[in-house]
Amino acid sequence: MMKMKFKDFEFPSNPLFVKTEMAQRLNESSVINGECNVFSIADRATVIKADGCFWGEDGADASLKLKILMKSRKPGWLFLPDGSCYNAYLSSLDLKEDAKKNAVSYSLSFIEKCPAKSGSYAFAFTYAEENENLFDIAFRCDKKIEDIMRLNDFANPFAVQKGDKVVLQ
Repeated sequence: MMKMKFKDFEFPSNPLFVKTEMAQRLNESSVINGECNVFSIADRATVIKADGCFWGEDGADASLKLKILMKSRKPGWLFLPDGSCYNAYLSSLDLKEDAKKNAVSYSLSFIEKCPAKSGSYAFAFTYAEENENLFDIAFRCDKKIEDIMRLNDFANPFAVQKGDKVVLQ
């Protein structure tokens, strides 16, 4: 599992809870025999919600960085712990400081920038996860292992380490 990351901010530890809501816009129309015909018109923007806590002295720094990202009002790449990725806006942020526990708890949500989805990996790179080799990455990203080997400088498909940046296109 990789660490959650938004733009250039890597969460010190993954959120305790991450919820991804995906939905479709459907159209329903009646047909002659009294039944109905349902079909998808488009994908709706994905909404990602997360709750967690920053501990210790670094908690205040991490919460300040999130406040700055919230005020930037610009989308960026959001990498989730499961390896999925979205171009998204940080749409809400709720911070609660607990001086007694030396912690800052947070609740935040992201909204995907563009509801249009393609069947292919929409960005040019990914990060290797723990115990992952280039065959695993090729499968996860729907890419050919030959293309990944050609685009990167790994000695062999098993030379990748956790956190290595792997170019996909």
